Amino acid sequence: MALFAARDMETTIACPHCSGHLHIARTCHEVYMRCPTCGKHFPLRDFVSRADAAMEHFLENVYCDRI
Repeated sequence: MALFAARDMETTIACPHCSGHLHIARTCHEVYMRCPTCGKHFPLRDFVSRADAAMEHFLENVYCDRI
């Protein structure tokens, strides 16, 4: 049984600052959106309503209260 979950995944969502593809990323305490093109970070809550398949798959492996 593998206990590995990705810490970063590219999404199809455009960065509001530079239009690059945002990545969903996690630390031990936080999940957020980041743009590898311009280096900006954004709160996940700003993009949940636009979640794509990559975000959904990524969040399946994050232990959190989604209510």
